[in-house]
Amino acid sequence: MRAQTTYTELLPSTDLAELIDSFWKHENLSEHQEETIIFPDSFAKLIIVVINGKIQRYFFTGVWTEQKAFMVPPRSMVFGCRLKVLAPEFLFNQSFSQIKDAIKPVELGFLKVQRLDLSNFETLVNQWQHELRLQRINKEIGSNKLRLSQLLYTAKGALSATEVSEQIYWSNRQINRYLNKWLGLSLKKYLNIQKCYQSYMHIRNGELQPKEDYFDQAHFIKEVKKHTGETPTELFKEQNDRFIQLKNIKEK
Repeated sequence: MRAQTTYTELLPSTDLAELIDSFWKHENLSEHQEETIIFPDSFAKLIIVVINGKIQRYFFTGVWTEQKAFMVPPRSMVFGCRLKVLAPEFLFNQSFSQIKDAIKPVELGFLKVQRLDLSNFETLVNQWQHELRLQRINKEIGSNKLRLSQLLYTAKGALSATEVSEQIYWSNRQINRYLNKWLGLSLKKYLNIQKCYQSYMHIRNGELQPKEDYFDQAHFIKEVKKHTGETPTELFKEQNDRFIQLKNIKEK
């Protein structure tokens, strides 16, 4: 039987919107451990796992480039903060390149998470954002980096690497150097992850044919399987079982 779960998502305040995509809460209300397959979505994350009202795990994840099985303990809550491209440099001043496809444990004193109100998600997000503001690096975001971030989240993978470079007046080489330094992957790889992630919204609705961003059906299937380990048909059939991320994707 499918474990009983809930999912809630909140957007960041305006002053953090260039660095944070969203906050989320996933709760497993059942008495059983739940296996969830997480797909690449182009975001690094900061995650808190709470069991019986106490924080059990607290960690960063880098950007995933392939699917990852994640075990959600029974009677647990998982809180997450999705981090945009600029967050490693301008929020934490640390490269996430070494934790691509990996996690990095964090001490509970970081951002004072041990003081967060775990009983109320909206209050928790407000408190978390307060600590993130204090953490923010005191330096101006360069116009080229800001244009890059804004274009990536507007285009959602629909542009080629060359088109991105041309639109923000920053060379492909410079963009790749920046993304590799802070996230550990190239612009082309980043765009492919975004493009594939956008296709999940069509797959969950039973639209299993490729959109204009793919050459043909074979290319579409190959790209989806590369990032998720499954074909579009398999994802659609199992979206309410192992692949509940499909159900929770929000259009922005």
